[in-house]
Amino acid sequence: MLEHVAIIDECDILGQKLEAGNKIYKALVPVYKDLLDFYIAAQKILTNKAFVFALVCEQLRQHLPTIVSGFLEHAVSLKSRIANATLELVADIKKLLQDNKIQKLLGVNKDKQRIVDPKFLAWYNAATSERMVIFGNMGCGKTIITAHVIEELIHLNNYRLPRALICYHYCVDNEKGKLLYIYSSLILQLLDQQEGLKVEFDKWYDNAKESKLLNPAQSSVDLGNFLSTCVETLSRELFIVIDGLDECDSGSQKELVTLLDSLSKKTSRLKVFFSSRPQEGIKNLLQGSTEIRWVPTRERDAIIVGHTVKRCLGEFPIAIQSLVTERLSESAQGSAIWVKLTVELIQKRKIQAIGPMKTFLADIPAPAALSQLYAKLFAHLVGDDPDNKQLASNALEVLAVARRPLSILELGWAIALNDPCTEILTVKALEDYVDEKRALSLLQPFLSQIDFQDIKKYQVKLVHHSLKELILREVPSNWAQSYNIGDNRRVRKRQPELEAAILHVCVRYLLLDDFNQNDLFSEEGVTAQRLQELPGFGLFDDDDDKDDDDQQLDSPKKSSDLEKKQEAKQLYYDPSERGFGEFFVYASCFWVDHFKVSAPEFLPDTSDIVTLCRAKSRRLQSWIEQYCRPDCTIIPEFELDSDFLDPLVIVSLYGSEIALKKLLQDHDVGSKEFLIESVKETIRQIIRRGEISRLRILFRDTQVGPMVRSFGFFCQIMELWAHSDRGRKSSEWVGLFDLVVDIFDLLIQKEWGNEFLCTAVSYGCLPIAERLFEEAAHNPAMRNELLRDL
Repeated sequence: MLEHVAIIDECDILGQKLEAGNKIYKALVPVYKDLLDFYIAAQKILTNKAFVFALVCEQLRQHLPTIVSGFLEHAVSLKSRIANATLELVADIKKLLQDNKIQKLLGVNKDKQRIVDPKFLAWYNAATSERMVIFGNMGCGKTIITAHVIEELIHLNNYRLPRALICYHYCVDNEKGKLLYIYSSLILQLLDQQEGLKVEFDKWYDNAKESKLLNPAQSSVDLGNFLSTCVETLSRELFIVIDGLDECDSGSQKELVTLLDSLSKKTSRLKVFFSSRPQEGIKNLLQGSTEIRWVPTRERDAIIVGHTVKRCLGEFPIAIQSLVTERLSESAQGSAIWVKLTVELIQKRKIQAIGPMKTFLADIPAPAALSQLYAKLFAHLVGDDPDNKQLASNALEVLAVARRPLSILELGWAIALNDPCTEILTVKALEDYVDEKRALSLLQPFLSQIDFQDIKKYQVKLVHHSLKELILREVPSNWAQSYNIGDNRRVRKRQPELEAAILHVCVRYLLLDDFNQNDLFSEEGVTAQRLQELPGFGLFDDDDDKDDDDQQLDSPKKSSDLEKKQEAKQLYYDPSERGFGEFFVYASCFWVDHFKVSAPEFLPDTSDIVTLCRAKSRRLQSWIEQYCRPDCTIIPEFELDSDFLDPLVIVSLYGSEIALKKLLQDHDVGSKEFLIESVKETIRQIIRRGEISRLRILFRDTQVGPMVRSFGFFCQIMELWAHSDRGRKSSEWVGLFDLVVDIFDLLIQKEWGNEFLCTAVSYGCLPIAERLFEEAAHNPAMRNELLRDL
């Protein structure tokens, strides 16, 4: 009997693999019955009070041989069943190998849909308890990825003996994201897979209820303790998959991770998989986990778009499908949900002509369902707190019109300065109001993945262009109540307003007292800059003078890395180290870009612009030096001499026409804030840049017009035209030469006409000569002036 008992252990493994049709369990039942009969008979004989040794032996000979004989017969039958089952498994394996061979011969890769990420495989095959987390932006398809992970675990489990247990839960920002619901879900799945645990649950429930007089099933602490007990006693591997950890409240996140961590230390058979948006708090909780960052790629976007288009637009013309696939792949930016909703919108509108489809794809409206998702998420993040709502709205609006991704610190400083109630005069005072962590905690679901360890990296940007479009249509704090978030006319109205808002932030920052008191570069920095600009600088560095023995101490790679570090240290600088704060780079480099496109009615006061651009000021010199170095390189990327700049020059080149008119109306260009030859320098810069409309404003202005409408001005124009590489028939030059009409009367009164014509001829400027002769054809006074010396 003892020799045959071991056969029972083989049944558990084979019974998992084979279906009930094999009848192993039917052969196993008589074996168990024989064992029970043997146990009962032997116990009855051996516990009899009147037994003696001889009697015992006699009784054993009478009763047990029959039972043993039946057991052996049934064990042989069971062994035969197991042999058949084993042959069946071997046949399956042979068939599987044969199928794989055929697929390889035919060029079919069956594993194409399998997960082959080395991190996933290492986590799955680890001999100890491990934890893995996948981070991805909102809408990138984390839930789909997690579902695929679950399917992969189930698939792999089919070939795993003994089979592992798999439990999973999808968190939502309602009761499903609460700890009580999560524990209940996991426990129910365990009970379904391990029938024996139901008895333990009944015992635990009754004992806990008696001791506490409360319903233990409604206590997350009690459920957590029972879950721990179950997991610790399991003899098989357990996989727990939690999708959307970021949807849970912070308390539930911390308790859940803490519980699973403690279980991982107590057992080597627990594997946990999380998916989440990349939030700082969650990253800190899951430190030490294997991480997979779901970074958008054009190739993956094209696959997602192609699959979605084929599924939803399969009946559309092939040309339409190709066009939609191409355009959406360019704009997807990793947002699977945007792709899905946009394709469904196309399907709903039934656009099947190339022309209307191109028009639609040129300005794709944000799907209403996606806008509602953004609105719901915003409301969840800010709650009912008006301060949080205002801060998050301001931050999103800043990011919507920012000219480049901001650093974490830049965003914090911009938000702090965006509060109009804050009276701040210095960088130090502003620093006390900067709270970048609060801003990130409110915005993270709306942002692309962030490296929280590098707070100065330019990386903070909106997760998708559809979010930017929604911000440009409506104030985020009004998303839940808005009914016109799909109106493109709102974009054209709001964007200039938001440009003006960030312009105010930049100007306000650059007007801090520090920037008119301190230089951006120290004397050492200026010297270093001049040395860097010298040709051949570094040719005779000390490194070249080292003897051979010293050079052999370090490997070539180590020496190369050291040289790169030294070079980087020499070529770059950090304005914050000079006391210029963390927003100086952005404000200096991009305020003029926002100035160009800001709504005129929301522009900063002209007195602020004059102070910011005051001629020869230290403030002007500092931000111009930074403007020429957007990447903070010691050597400027382009040259711009602040000695030739003042408010009139800068507003003429970078401001709107309304801003220029207001400046001329409110300020005297002869005051100390302007260059002595401000008008002349402005004309020179305008002509060089081709800003013709600005010259018309100066020509007709009552203050500077008389200084502009002169013989010398047109001589300057003709000289530049003669030496210009640009097309001489371009609209820029035509507009310039048309201005000569404004001085026809002056040419006659001052008797400059003849000399003016001769100058035009000397430069070969036929456009000016033509306009003079056209005027002379119907104006006798002009004709007489032109022919005066003939």
